[in-house]
Amino acid sequence: MDTLFYLVVDTLLAAYAGYSWYCQAKVVMRARWRMTAVIMPILLVWLGATSWGYSDMGTPGFIVFLALFILTGILEATSGLADKRVVLSGYFRRTLKYSEIKQVILTAAPPSVGDLSIAALETSRNQVYYLRFNKQAGEVTSFLMQRLERGVNIDVRKMG
Repeated sequence: MDTLFYLVVDTLLAAYAGYSWYCQAKVVMRARWRMTAVIMPILLVWLGATSWGYSDMGTPGFIVFLALFILTGILEATSGLADKRVVLSGYFRRTLKYSEIKQVILTAAPPSVGDLSIAALETSRNQVYYLRFNKQAGEVTSFLMQRLERGVNIDVRKMG
């Protein structure tokens, strides 16, 4: 029974990892890495093995599960802007169509900080997705203006 369970879970995780990898291949303007997406799976694996006493290292399916679980965490840490969609960092929503965005608030860091900008993408469902870029706000704005629908407001603000 455990073997069948791990086979199903491993197959689903492998398919999701492949889909995430495919989405990342489409990214043209990369956003900054989200470290929590990498730290959380490693922390959960560590807690599961030490504190909760669940480590079934003798089962090959479990070892593959752990590897895929950490791999999907690493893949989820990457996001950015592609030609047709925004690639998000999240398990439940991986991409966002540009047509779903109704407003963008782009915050630029002061020149003393360097090239850093934060984009808040608000959707028609009033959901907000954040992406951080190691780019100047002007670069991100020009990229978005070429892909967003007419009438979408891009509000550029400065930190501090």
